[in-house]
Amino acid sequence: MITANRDSSTSRFRAMGSDISITVWGTGYQEMVALAAARLEILEQAWSRFRPDSELSRANARAGFGAFEVSRDLAELVQRMLDSAELTHGLFNPTMARIMESLGYNVDFPQVAASSIDSLPSVPTVNGITLNGNQLMLSPGVALDPGAIGKGLAGDIVCREFMAAGAVGVVADIGGDVVVFGTPGDDSWRIAVVDESSPQSCLATVCNESGSFAVATSSVMRKRWAGVHHVIDPRTGTVSETDLVQATVVADSGWKAEALATAAMVLGYQDGEKFLNDMNIEHVLVSNQLVGSAA
Repeated sequence: MITANRDSSTSRFRAMGSDISITVWGTGYQEMVALAAARLEILEQAWSRFRPDSELSRANARAGFGAFEVSRDLAELVQRMLDSAELTHGLFNPTMARIMESLGYNVDFPQVAASSIDSLPSVPTVNGITLNGNQLMLSPGVALDPGAIGKGLAGDIVCREFMAAGAVGVVADIGGDVVVFGTPGDDSWRIAVVDESSPQSCLATVCNESGSFAVATSSVMRKRWAGVHHVIDPRTGTVSETDLVQATVVADSGWKAEALATAAMVLGYQDGEKFLNDMNIEHVLVSNQLVGSAA
């Protein structure tokens, strides 16, 4: 669906298993904003772990068979996955696709079924990923899973490309994770941080007059099945068990906000607070004790 007013144009659609909203400020963007859905489809076809014919799935199938050329979009995703692993000291690990599959999370979330967690595969290290330009090589046993940073990076790319085309400002809301560039016309950015345990409640509001930044949330309250959730601790190779139920992070890019939010979830409330404070990262953390007291 496309809507427009004098200053902005908005496209709303489904992609990447999420509700998407892209709004572009500037004149003459009503037709161009419709291209956002096509751009997200191209990225999903390159990055999706749930499409057997995606470029990522084909890359995972070639692990152990030497280097091969990948598209610019997939090369950028792999580089950001490596950057995320370094940024979080390994708390984000992009090599856990086989673990997620073993847990039953090998299809879009609404179709996930229960699976055994008794014999999960081991977690490969990022040392099994080699990227030189557009040449990618995966060691035997390595299978890539971008996790939420795929959504964050998609927001970065869409915003970046609209700004390069001359937009005044862009906001990409991908399943509730938000990336903004520029300015919203004569207004300023105000991004609400929603309480995942009570979606009508606002925990905080991120305000900024202009610039590029992202607000991303990792939570164990939405994606749960058969008593497990999608946040995996790469240090143990199994489902993370901490007192955190939600971590919202503000960073200068979508992929970075997603990676840091995931790291905080793995660390838990106290260690996550210290980790993010040491990096001078704006954040909101919610522990299960706080949720219980609020109830």
